Amino acid sequence: MDETLVDQTSGLAHHKKAWDQQDLLKSALSAYVSVLGTKGGRWPSWYVESKRSEDGAIHEDLQNVNAHLERLGWMGKLTKDENWAITVFPTPERQFPRWNNVALFWGLSFLTLTLAGNQWMSSARPDDGWFHPSSLVDALLGYTLPAMLVLLSASFLQQKIAARYGVRSGHLMPVPDFTIAFYALGLFPSSWLFWPFGILLIPTMPRMDARPWPNRAALGFTALSVPLTMGVAGIVLFFLGMGMTPEYLVSSTMPILTASPAFLSLIAVEFISPDAMIRLAWAHPWVHAGGMLMLFAWISLLPIPTFPGGRLLIARMGLFDARSSGTQSLIFVTALLFAYLFGVFEGFSLWFLVFALLLPLLFFFGNDLRIPMILDETTGLSEDHHRKMGTFLLIAFLLLLPASQPVVHDNDWDDPMTYQFESTETAVLQEDGTWLSRTKVSITNPSSLQKPFAVHAVFENDDHDWAVSWDCDGEDTLSVNGQGCGENLLPGRTAFFWLNLTWDGVYLPTTANFSYIVSVNDEFSIERSSVKPSLEVVPTERWYDVSTGTSALRCISLTGTLLDTDRKSLEVEIESNAMEHVQTTLVQLEGETGMISNYSSVPSEVCLSGLDPLVFDPSMATIRLNNDTFQPLLPERRPLVAYLPEDGWNIHSNESQNWGALLQNGGLLVANAEHCPINPSIGLPQGMDLDGQWVWDLVVRPSARIPSIEADQNLTLTAPQGTNISLCSDPFSPYPAAEFTIDRGPELLVTWLNTTTRFWTTPWAIATNGTMLNQGMAELTFHNPTNESIPFRLAREGSLGDDWQHDWNGDALAGGTTIISLAPPNASLSTMWLTLESGTVVLHLANYE
Repeated sequence: MDETLVDQTSGLAHHKKAWDQQDLLKSALSAYVSVLGTKGGRWPSWYVESKRSEDGAIHEDLQNVNAHLERLGWMGKLTKDENWAITVFPTPERQFPRWNNVALFWGLSFLTLTLAGNQWMSSARPDDGWFHPSSLVDALLGYTLPAMLVLLSASFLQQKIAARYGVRSGHLMPVPDFTIAFYALGLFPSSWLFWPFGILLIPTMPRMDARPWPNRAALGFTALSVPLTMGVAGIVLFFLGMGMTPEYLVSSTMPILTASPAFLSLIAVEFISPDAMIRLAWAHPWVHAGGMLMLFAWISLLPIPTFPGGRLLIARMGLFDARSSGTQSLIFVTALLFAYLFGVFEGFSLWFLVFALLLPLLFFFGNDLRIPMILDETTGLSEDHHRKMGTFLLIAFLLLLPASQPVVHDNDWDDPMTYQFESTETAVLQEDGTWLSRTKVSITNPSSLQKPFAVHAVFENDDHDWAVSWDCDGEDTLSVNGQGCGENLLPGRTAFFWLNLTWDGVYLPTTANFSYIVSVNDEFSIERSSVKPSLEVVPTERWYDVSTGTSALRCISLTGTLLDTDRKSLEVEIESNAMEHVQTTLVQLEGETGMISNYSSVPSEVCLSGLDPLVFDPSMATIRLNNDTFQPLLPERRPLVAYLPEDGWNIHSNESQNWGALLQNGGLLVANAEHCPINPSIGLPQGMDLDGQWVWDLVVRPSARIPSIEADQNLTLTAPQGTNISLCSDPFSPYPAAEFTIDRGPELLVTWLNTTTRFWTTPWAIATNGTMLNQGMAELTFHNPTNESIPFRLAREGSLGDDWQHDWNGDALAGGTTIISLAPPNASLSTMWLTLESGTVVLHLANYE
């Protein structure tokens, strides 16, 4: 018989004692490595060495050992103390959840994501929707599907990369956030919503830390897969959404904003639109989906135990270094620093929820060396793997670094518009002989709503040579009463335009007061300003009268300083060429004997002193300041004073007791107002009492329209003494047509120059050589509507000589009508005016030779 056949049939060698499980595992290990001895411990462990002498041979041996042990339900972990050691663990079983549980979580997440998307779009959405007229379908298509497709792709990619390294990985399992339903149903106000994403967490089931990993490279690249996929997809969705966001959509409620990472914001502003960040208030839903994915990706990259970033830290540093107390303390301090930088301690935000999750993980798992289990942790990373992981991590971490508040409630969405007027530029002489002041004006809309504005400028006086024009720079679709600039300003925009003030006159320009009329925020605002020429010393635009006991003063204010070093004083000269035929000195500069004076510095005002209020000739408006000549405006001949008795004015429809001139043409009466209201909707005074008496008390109703008195009506107007009244006739000017002060005195009307007025101290007359300036000035008709007589007297003033002729009988002004006719004397100059002195009406008659 053949020897070979004999050897084959002789039987197998066998041990007399049966092997236990440890012997079986040792036998399996000895087939690939040399077993030096038992190490001991909770799990079977042996000191081993490779049967080969090549560098790194032990690591290849471990792969072969695990390939063998996998069939037995075990796995080996390689460690090194003084010698290499392999410890054998049972392979984890029954870790994967059932498919129906996974499907349930994904289905519920579909629902909560759709509710979240609808909440994102609740404040602003196109009329036909972004994709569909239904808001829920729009949220499903614009927010839920993009987010879920990205998560599904990341889940399969993670499985594929893990399988490449021989690891079976589970799917992502998004955890739905059901609290979004309370906000979607209106049970909670949207201002409380700080986690508007629709999902809370995106873990992998089973947990990736519970899976055994062959080496650190497998752990690191698998951990990177999901954050990178979410981050890249989030960036793409963000930019696509920003590109499809229109220039403007109307927001109906306070919007919730996705605050993009800073670097991405710069890119969006540079390459998509300069106002890209403003459009976040009505952004396309892809912007919000991208923002959610980027935020979750960045959080998952944090080096926190059980996070992908925590596994990535272990892959790069090693388990012992990453879990050391020093590393974990550094992570904790860094987390607190980021918490401070992100304003976590300043107010409640989503970072509270994030830190509530991070800090317990740091405390309880920071030093846990059991997870994740790396079978060959000693292998380390190659330089190429280390560089790739670090590069990917750095780029992703910086690109996805969120804003301090990734989700912002746009509390400023309806903020009022603001405006700014730069200091009015000094007018400069142009080559064509005109003077020009050009001032920049800006209107800012800080809100998320398109808002209208309009602005114009009005001078206090219209009789000078200043003129207003605007350079609107295209902002001219709206105006103030057809004047100025205006536009419907988009959110976050600032409109710039320029006010041009020009002077084209014979004399040099004076300082002039004007006001900006600004229509913003559904109301009008007034901003006062003034313009002056670029001259050393400039007068104001109008002379003004000052009442004194002994003489009349007419003054003008001066502004400026003496800049010319060769000239040490200011020479002031007032023109006066119409009073040369009068021997008496009627007017002179106060404190001087003539109309010329010198000042060592610029006085605040210069005054003319006259013998009575009517001796100031119109030519005296012209003033010379050194070599510059100006002609300011003159004041009214007689100031307006309204004398009211304690029981007020009784106004009827008859000619002798009606409103009288100045008031009978209507308008607004406004008491103690800084300026006239612009485009007001102010009605008639409501003061009819039970007896049918119509009473207008300016204390109770300080502003109202002047009513027209019908035949069967009467009105009583009352006001406290000292009340300043403005008569406003131009609805788009802050400056009144007339101003007067309430004083206590008799109710009296006077007819003069065929006009009846309640301001009975306004009549005046001037005559030269016995000839009136106007013949109608010689007759005064007083109307006393009461039954009480009013004291009346004449006051003769001026030079000795012929007196005025009159037909006054010496009696007081009785109830009814009193007519007084006057004839001036043949004097060089004669004047007449009325005053009230100690309750007596005084008719002043003066003549000068």
